[in-house]
Amino acid sequence: MTAVPGDAARPIADARTDRPGHGRRMSFRARRGDGFLRKSGTFFTGTLLRTLAQGALFVLLAREMPINTYGLFVGVTALVAVVSPFASAGTPSLIMQNYADAPGDWPRHLVRGMFLSTVFGSGATVLVAAAGLAIWGADVGLVDLLCLAFADLVAWRLIEAVAASIQVRGRILLAALIPALLHVCRLAGAVVLTVAGGPITLHDWAVTSVVLSVVVCLTVILGGLRGGGRHVISVRGSLRQARTGMLFAVGLSAQSVYNDVDKVMLSRLGTPESAAIYAAAYRVVDLAYTPARSMSAIAYPRFFEAGRNGPRAALRMARGLLPRFLAFSVPVSLLLVAFSWMMPLVFGADFEAAVPAVQGLSALLVLKSLHYLAADALSGARMQGRRTICQIGVGVLNVLLNLWLIPAYGWQGAIYSSLACDALLAVLLWGCLAVAVRRDTAGTPPAPRPRERV
Repeated sequence: MTAVPGDAARPIADARTDRPGHGRRMSFRARRGDGFLRKSGTFFTGTLLRTLAQGALFVLLAREMPINTYGLFVGVTALVAVVSPFASAGTPSLIMQNYADAPGDWPRHLVRGMFLSTVFGSGATVLVAAAGLAIWGADVGLVDLLCLAFADLVAWRLIEAVAASIQVRGRILLAALIPALLHVCRLAGAVVLTVAGGPITLHDWAVTSVVLSVVVCLTVILGGLRGGGRHVISVRGSLRQARTGMLFAVGLSAQSVYNDVDKVMLSRLGTPESAAIYAAAYRVVDLAYTPARSMSAIAYPRFFEAGRNGPRAALRMARGLLPRFLAFSVPVSLLLVAFSWMMPLVFGADFEAAVPAVQGLSALLVLKSLHYLAADALSGARMQGRRTICQIGVGVLNVLLNLWLIPAYGWQGAIYSSLACDALLAVLLWGCLAVAVRRDTAGTPPAPRPRERV
């Protein structure tokens, strides 16, 4: 890994204090009184609305689609999720990092981010459509693949960029509600299809999803650019940003691999029914992680501020947050085990096997709390390269394990692979952070932290 000089090396002038940089250098412990839990609760309001809408949509489609069609839908959406980080070229993280360096230039950061999201998202849409035809052949139509991919890889990524720009400017509730708007509209569209009668086909949902996504996307963009003035897009400057952003994208894609590739592989190496069962259980676990995800979203921009003073400051912040994450994740994982018997009541009688699947996956709540904190600390300390290498390695291992375990054990094999890989990722990321801190000379004045690339 080599250091990349650039605007990350510019000092920050903190406009909120009389002394430049003073507020940025405060430890997380010293800033606990600045409303972290209050902001996390505010963000949780929007995140909960979004997650509930996603969950309700997931259940509704599971009930209204034939289970084999639903299994194909799960496979396609998982494939989209695997490549989705490349669709934005790491735009949300770029916006947060660039804002920490130059808060006054937020319109330029946002416009560049939207340009990158449009260009890379369109390319990712074509890639998903081609890969989908190769994987499922005539089982999934080209139009359906293009619609489902465009809705999430272009429209959704543009919405995400606007939300990130709003969040770093302190409008927490609005930043959380904007993504929820799209999922509420999608849920309303699914309800309309259900009321229309008959089972929902993959084509019906693909067309409905892309139309709603485009309408919401255009509305959000117009609102997000308000007050920013007119800015000419610099293609060269945007592409320079893309080089840094792709490092975030590679790491996020590797993260998506070990989160979602098992669903794609289950639909191909196993059966659509097993993919549906595993996806239902994973969705419930993901829903249960919503409060911790809200805390992570609030903490993530702060890691970039703390990390400018070195990995020791980022580790201090991560250690300060860890008890809060564990105080949530451990009890909730136990509750998932206790109430897993409700899965057939919620999803239908075909999902009886999802009960042990939820019980097995419940431990992911604790493992995710561990590795997400360490990963964000590395990103904030401008050590994204180390985070990315760990995530790529675990992603490759996850694929190899799935190739072995899924044909032999079905969705149970996917659970074994997920638990093993998430545990290993936590060990690797905390290990990288510990090594970085050990090499960081204690007591030296803070120095600008260069960005890393692979």
